[in-house]
Amino acid sequence: MSEAVRSPEDIMVAAQLAAALEVSAWPKPGNVHRTADLGPKTFERFLAGSLALGPACLEAARRGLLAGRGGLDKTSLGLGSLIERAVADDGRWQGAGPTHAGFAMLCVPLAASAGFLLGRKAMVNVPNLRKVLDMLLRATTVEDSIHLYRALRGTGSSKLGRLRPDALLPDVGDPKAEELLAARNLTLWRVLELSSSWDLVAKELFRSLELCARVGFPRLMAELEEHGSLNAAVVNTYLALLAEAEDTHVARTWGLRETPYMPDAVLRGREMAKKVSERARKVLELGGAATPKGMEAVQAMDLWLRSLGLNPGSCADLTACSLMLALLTGFRP
Repeated sequence: MSEAVRSPEDIMVAAQLAAALEVSAWPKPGNVHRTADLGPKTFERFLAGSLALGPACLEAARRGLLAGRGGLDKTSLGLGSLIERAVADDGRWQGAGPTHAGFAMLCVPLAASAGFLLGRKAMVNVPNLRKVLDMLLRATTVEDSIHLYRALRGTGSSKLGRLRPDALLPDVGDPKAEELLAARNLTLWRVLELSSSWDLVAKELFRSLELCARVGFPRLMAELEEHGSLNAAVVNTYLALLAEAEDTHVARTWGLRETPYMPDAVLRGREMAKKVSERARKVLELGGAATPKGMEAVQAMDLWLRSLGLNPGSCADLTACSLMLALLTGFRP
């Protein structure tokens, strides 16, 4: 391990590199990777999107640094607007629309948290990052949630499913969504809380990166210690996260074939998500990408998921976040 990040620029590179290393690892079952695309969402476009996250993460780190020094109130960080910027920049720099919307939700507040620790001259480690992340997310405002909705709308709200008119959370595609968020005083923190039952990325943020800290980051470091292959370590980290958590992107994709509404779609898709998690566990029992037999099973799982039109994108986002934790705290490829 090298030393942890020392500047906002370091934090920016950690976010960009995390996204690029995640998509480069192959063959992560069902995901875009260096030997497989998903329609117009090609490997090269994912790489472009990875780099395009940089400016928003740099600004988040700078604002976090200023807040850590006492020069900016925590409620004024503008995390929502920076997430919106990250998603917009991602879509602007390649031709397939946003490729990293889920990771943008994770890496922007994480970049601000790392910057805050630098401002306080505190150690940049996983426990401290989680503590500050929780504090900053709790300090978010309705304005932040409005910007998050704008970011999500830019990804194509039909893919997210619809919320029923009587739901407390307004539907992303509702023209009055921003007005309803304000009227109901729904801060970004509250939006994460309400959506955490059907969205794994929201749940991970609401729980201060519990899965990344407990499963993803330790698995990544243990794999690197054991065999030294970064590619195998990233693939197996992804599989470990997928084995631990039912991927809500899988559940939603499967369930939307029966109903357009959330969280109904995720509930209907849970059995398929469980099957995917169980298969990930079996692949890991064979060594995953670190052994010849395991690699055969990884490749077979990749083909199986593609044949079903399923992409465990939520666990891919958590894999990138686990990589960012490692890079922020001193890991270097």
